[in-house]
Amino acid sequence: MMELQFSELGAARLVVRATSQALVEGELPLPEGRSSAEVLCADGSVTVTSAAVSEGAVTVEGRVRVELICRDEEETFAFASSAAFRHSLSAPGAKESMEAEAHAALQTLSVEQTGTLTLSAVLDVECLVLCKEPLRVLAGIHGAEDLECRQQSFETVQYAQFGQETVRIREDISAPDVAAVLRASGVCQIRELRLGGDTAISEGTLTVTALTVGADGKLAQLVQHVPITLETEADAEGADTAGCSAEAEVESIGLMPIGEGSGLMSMEARIAVRVEAPQMEHIALPQDAYAPSLPLACVKEEVQLLLRGETIRFRFGASEMMNIPDGMPECQRVAYCMARPVVTSAAIEGGRLSVEGLLFTRVLYQTEGGMLYAFTEDIPFRCETSSAGAFSEAWAQVRTVSATASGAGRGIEFSYTLQISAQPYEIIKTAVVTGMEECAQTAMPRGVVIYFAGEGETLFDVGRRFNLPRKRLTDMNPGISETLADGQKLVLLL
Repeated sequence: MMELQFSELGAARLVVRATSQALVEGELPLPEGRSSAEVLCADGSVTVTSAAVSEGAVTVEGRVRVELICRDEEETFAFASSAAFRHSLSAPGAKESMEAEAHAALQTLSVEQTGTLTLSAVLDVECLVLCKEPLRVLAGIHGAEDLECRQQSFETVQYAQFGQETVRIREDISAPDVAAVLRASGVCQIRELRLGGDTAISEGTLTVTALTVGADGKLAQLVQHVPITLETEADAEGADTAGCSAEAEVESIGLMPIGEGSGLMSMEARIAVRVEAPQMEHIALPQDAYAPSLPLACVKEEVQLLLRGETIRFRFGASEMMNIPDGMPECQRVAYCMARPVVTSAAIEGGRLSVEGLLFTRVLYQTEGGMLYAFTEDIPFRCETSSAGAFSEAWAQVRTVSATASGAGRGIEFSYTLQISAQPYEIIKTAVVTGMEECAQTAMPRGVVIYFAGEGETLFDVGRRFNLPRKRLTDMNPGISETLADGQKLVLLL
């Protein structure tokens, strides 16, 4: 008696990829005591907080955080604000039981002074709708020991998380002649990770950038590279920790001068640390099958597999010359510089990853008469690295570690360092065998047949064509391999 046997595969299946742009608008309240302001500099970032799947759609929610440097009639000041957003994308084929991964990138950002501060931001939103239910595929047929099956194997990476914790650190850093800090930000890089027992120790560097006010009242930019050690809980007992890494993201950072004339500042920061390791998952999908002893036909289903590679992390730095725009006065000294990266493309070719984008750069400078001016310039960047594997696409996130400018007159030298994190991926469309059904028996010729293989044919293809087990083919043609050469001769006894 024939009985079909099945197995369940947990591979993530891509149902639909949806992309859209979202417009975020709204008023940003000024700090208490401020009535009007000129916007000198606006920087921002976007965070996705949820992605909910419904019938044929995905609703993404999050916040746009804006950091502003402004000037009123009395002084220059800085503050941060945020605006919530909710955006729906059309996703044909999506169902409520499915899951979505959402990515959002800040494409454009502007804040205008029209009596109040008005925010206008455009977000690029991408959603991947995934079916996480196990895929039921044919594993065998009880009663058909001569079943021949052709499988295709794939590999994908899943990350096992061993710990996630927010760590508070406090350090004193050098800051000569700083009287006050208007704005501070930080970016972490982890160089080394040590696991022991239930503890993970991450060694790295926190790059701190601040807009400061000196004892002479002048604005200046401070960039400090601070060595840090982060100790977190990590439950990795009995787990495969090969390739284990740590990601650290600065949630908040504050700087405060220590006394007058000490030349030191107290830095306090909250850093979110995530410890994880890549786990290779092997997926074998039956793509075709036949049983010479039984008249059976395959039942197939078309699927899209989302295959991921290991995350690639690297840094890139460069310098560019910038010119003061026509019509603006010459620079006596640069006070501050910021650069917001926007990725325009991330591609893999020949195992090499290339990331391209623009740095939306804002420079504040002071003239010889002490007046403060600002201008914007878009700087293109392109960075490459190898070891991307056999993938064709990648998601890339770029952060500015540091951006500084110096010079005088009409020429300014702009230097920057970027931190790139990219995950290679591939979307594979293929057919899988999910069952077998009876069909009419195909009449075969009898006798000796001389067969010449076509381009790309295999022993499985020939066996299926003539309803022969592959073992009989190899017995009749000793030394033959599974993959056949174009025109290769086979002797078949039917």
